Amino acid sequence: MKKIFLFALIGLFILPAPAQAESREVQITDTMHRQFDGKFRNDDLAKEIAVGGRLWSLIFSTDLTPRIWVIDAALIEDISAMTQPYELRDGTKLDASIEAVAYLAQLKRVTKNAQVVALPYGNPDPVLARELASSELNYYYKTAQTRLATALARPVRSEPLSAWSKGRTYFSKELRSQYSTNRKAITALSTVVDPAELADIRAQLGRLMSPSLSQTDRTYFSFNATQEVYKYKERLKIYAGKYQLTSAKSKLPITLANGYKSVVKVNLNLYPGSSRINVEGVKDIVLEPKSKTQISVPLEIFAPGQTYITAQFVNADGRAIGDPVELSLNLTDIDSRVALFTTAAAVLLFLAAITQSVRRVRRARK
Repeated sequence: MKKIFLFALIGLFILPAPAQAESREVQITDTMHRQFDGKFRNDDLAKEIAVGGRLWSLIFSTDLTPRIWVIDAALIEDISAMTQPYELRDGTKLDASIEAVAYLAQLKRVTKNAQVVALPYGNPDPVLARELASSELNYYYKTAQTRLATALARPVRSEPLSAWSKGRTYFSKELRSQYSTNRKAITALSTVVDPAELADIRAQLGRLMSPSLSQTDRTYFSFNATQEVYKYKERLKIYAGKYQLTSAKSKLPITLANGYKSVVKVNLNLYPGSSRINVEGVKDIVLEPKSKTQISVPLEIFAPGQTYITAQFVNADGRAIGDPVELSLNLTDIDSRVALFTTAAAVLLFLAAITQSVRRVRRARK
């Protein structure tokens, strides 16, 4: 009798608790539904969360087995977007979805006292993401944990070292290049723009590496991402222009724009396209939120003709921000001092050429 009691007591410490042993992992993930501008590509997600849909069946089950909920925060945000009037890419406008409201309410209910793990935002393949940019993968994990906790109104776990993510993603050389270019552009902008204004586009880029995307869909959304990143770059803008200059010492009016909600402080690098002109960059330019600013840049002209200046924003460390812009210059009617300088320079070059020729003749005779 004592032996039986002893074995029973040992069993209590060795055997796992029944609920722990029977816990079942449930993954709440899906393919990408929203474009980078916030519009839905189609209305397929509405079918998934409706009664009988795949996502609906995951959380409305009558099975009482304890779950470990493994959730993609990006998908939950897609469903949350449907609780307000939303739009499809073809322009169709839809009313707020009652099904989306019911789905989120039920998800909060079933996860209230359960274990919840946040996948990296957008459910990217961690192996691929780590290979392309490990710092961004860390960002996807942190962003997902914060946003999912907010959506469910409760703490959630983030476990980068655990194998919660399922599936692997093939990223072609072209798609790798597009992702890298877009990621670097947003990262560069974040050095001068409030990172909070770039948080959404930065996180959304992780969705391109999701195993749930077909190759066709991945190509579509990668192109869509490039279009949206371009819009972000254009918010911080140097206006191209054509200028007619007629004075040896002129001031070049350059218009700059800041489409962001925060103050932006940048430097402006200016590269002359020829030796006809001399121009210096401008440092510590302060651009107010949602504003256009015109600055006057001193310019020295040495000779008439056509030339250009390449202008580009850079941050305090000299890192390029956005794409370079070309300013076309037409230099005419330069005053007599410049003409004299140009003539003198030509004479000096001519004399130097004669001197060089004489030296060659003397060497040849020797």
